[in-house]
Amino acid sequence: MPLTGRVSARAVDPAAAALVALVVYGVHGFDGTLDRDQGTFVYAGQDVARGVPPFVGIFNSVGPLGDVVTGIGVRLGSLFGIDAVLAARLTYLVASAAAVAALSVLAREALGSRIAGLLTPAVFLTFTGFLELATGGPREKTVMVLCLELALLLMLRRQWFWAGALTALATLTWQPAILSALAAALVALVTSGGSRRRASTSYVAGGLTPVALVAVLYVVSGHLRMAWWGFVVVNVSYTRQPTILTSWRLVTADYRWSTVLVVAGWALTVCLGAAAAARLRRTGVTPVDRPRLVLGAGGLVAGAWSCYAINGGADLFVVLPYAALGVGGGITWAARSLPMAAARRVTAVVAVLAVATACAESLATRDARLSVERRDVTRMAALLPPGSGVESVNAPEVLVLLDRRNPDPWQLSNSATAPFLDDHLDGGLATLAARISARRPGLIAVGRHSVDDWLMPVLDTHYARVGRGDHWVWYASRRLEPAVRQRMREVNTATWGR
Repeated sequence: MPLTGRVSARAVDPAAAALVALVVYGVHGFDGTLDRDQGTFVYAGQDVARGVPPFVGIFNSVGPLGDVVTGIGVRLGSLFGIDAVLAARLTYLVASAAAVAALSVLAREALGSRIAGLLTPAVFLTFTGFLELATGGPREKTVMVLCLELALLLMLRRQWFWAGALTALATLTWQPAILSALAAALVALVTSGGSRRRASTSYVAGGLTPVALVAVLYVVSGHLRMAWWGFVVVNVSYTRQPTILTSWRLVTADYRWSTVLVVAGWALTVCLGAAAAARLRRTGVTPVDRPRLVLGAGGLVAGAWSCYAINGGADLFVVLPYAALGVGGGITWAARSLPMAAARRVTAVVAVLAVATACAESLATRDARLSVERRDVTRMAALLPPGSGVESVNAPEVLVLLDRRNPDPWQLSNSATAPFLDDHLDGGLATLAARISARRPGLIAVGRHSVDDWLMPVLDTHYARVGRGDHWVWYASRRLEPAVRQRMREVNTATWGR
């Protein structure tokens, strides 16, 4: 079949978008720093690859799907001798490119224009926060974006069962995604023009299917309570996130100049949705610009949630598809006033500029700290006597780089998990500290910004600080020879060039 015509263009455009995304994101490289959040997902992925369910290997408070995707990548990578970190990052590069391709299809469907299907993914490539994590992750929210885009596409196509299933998968990746998806689904159902009861039933059935399957798997494995704790209890009862006012500096640091595009695109999507709703109220004709109503509702709720609770740039991922659609749609609308030949030239110029800008941003934000981090942890562990352990408190990236495991899953200790563990573990955090003290590992890596007051008596009594990495502090057991501890300090200083 020739690569021209309506059918083939619908297949070629998203494939081309994915290919360009692979190049743009790949330029960023795979050697970026591995911090606590990214290390958590690689650590969990290593466990999943070994057959350990999410939450069980390392207790976390997000959905299990991100761990599963990472685990699949780690498992496949092991078949080819690929390191776990690189395998996870390659997997999320593919997921990121798939999200760009899905956005191309969604834009063409929602905006009714091939130009929109080309411009919107090009704009999306410039979003620095997403770009950096495409090869510098993994972060679960990348998978959430892909699932959310597919859910929106299926809503517009009135494929309700699968729209519900993708909504559930987005939620099983990152829980707040359900708010935006349900808002969009509600409007999509109301304006569907068919049997709302049948459509709603099908949507709910689709949503319950993945949830029921996951619940059954946890029941069979005997870990349902731990999954419930991590997926629901920690988030509902213990998590308190800052608002956009508090986190604005973190967001702008992650998105740099593209923050302007994100905010403007999101606002345009919401405004176009509001204008479509106003026309609907005025004329009473159903449907009136159904795609803009659906996207406007979803974007409004996504933005409202992000203003209410956001802890950094990755939490803004739920807004990014709506923002790209707003910018792409605005340019497409403006191009319609031009002759077709001129519109095509404008599309080509804008797309090329966006891709070139994204490439420049990808190069500008390259990071090669991973090799230094790997050298630090391997050299420090090599100085330990045979049989000495290395444990982590809020620094799972250290164990990832050593391919070691903590004796128990309770290693994350932040403002949400620490009070939760104190309330739900037998004996609370005092008992956990006593267990660590009894094991007396040779080295303990304590993550920056940890809630570690419960561990400090153990560290003050039995350990000495011997160095630090980008995201953790090293403590060595006082049982080690003083010369060994001094050598650790020297090695750590030399590794980081301090």
